Amino acid sequence: MQQLPVQEALPKQFGTLLLTFENIAQSYYLSGRPWQALQLLQSGLQTLAMPEVTQHDKARFLLHYGKRLTARTQFENASIEEAITVLEKGKQLATEIEDPQLIADAFDAIGFAHYVAASNRREGDPHMFYVSFQEALERRRTLHDERGISESLFHLGLTTDVLDQKEDAHAYYTQALQIAQAGGYAQEASEALRHLGFQEQVQGNLTQALQYLSEALQLSEQAGRVSLPFAHVAVADVHLEMGNVALATSHCQQALELARTIDIKKALIFALGSYGSICQAKHEKQQARNYFEEAYAIAQAIHLKHAMQRLSSSLQQLSITQE
Repeated sequence: MQQLPVQEALPKQFGTLLLTFENIAQSYYLSGRPWQALQLLQSGLQTLAMPEVTQHDKARFLLHYGKRLTARTQFENASIEEAITVLEKGKQLATEIEDPQLIADAFDAIGFAHYVAASNRREGDPHMFYVSFQEALERRRTLHDERGISESLFHLGLTTDVLDQKEDAHAYYTQALQIAQAGGYAQEASEALRHLGFQEQVQGNLTQALQYLSEALQLSEQAGRVSLPFAHVAVADVHLEMGNVALATSHCQQALELARTIDIKKALIFALGSYGSICQAKHEKQQARNYFEEAYAIAQAIHLKHAMQRLSSSLQQLSITQE
């Protein structure tokens, strides 16, 4: 039976609908409403069951949804299994229709999901992530996907950092930054700058670290609110290390307010921990204890063990100085 014109239009209309879901969810996410973004995408899942939805649109939507599930793990230490299942399904569909862009995106997204879970647990084989990111990078280079190239280079930097290959990590971050700056990709540039700043901070080059981290903060303000709590904490920590207690306090206060407003548990843990360190530097030991204990309680609630260990150590040191 010949299809009516209105029936022939349905695949395109469903594609437009799903893309609208994705675009709104991305706007929600970047504006500091990650949980609304996730809820919106979840409400759109039922649309995928409609027979007129193309495999391309299904694959693209699933990859977007999987990335938001990965962010949930990144922010709350939630289980990563659902994210990986969704991303693998998206990759399977993309492979079936031989869509090179979606396949490349899937390799990168799956690698990052595994990286996030391993980073939270402080375990896992970084070489596995490296293979995924390298595959994504090669495919994105073939496609001349500059934003994607920057993203995959940054993720390779994260991986080599974990492998303690600091020079390689620095090279990857630098390449990612250069491409992001050339293309005007604020979010990708801010992440690369932040991690270059962390490297300088570890080496004791605090002035250079502050420059990188301040630039990262400025770009985060352009890219969206969701990364701002982390950006402010990073700047606060360097200011504190440099003895700029007032500036550290200002940035930490902003980080704390944003983390509470956006409701990002990991950012809240970091901000409270930094506030505890600031109070400790000001010899306000009871206030420091209160912040450390609040941060520890949140870390315990989401089973973020490495944060619990760090905060437990801070509390022990505080007890020693009070004796």
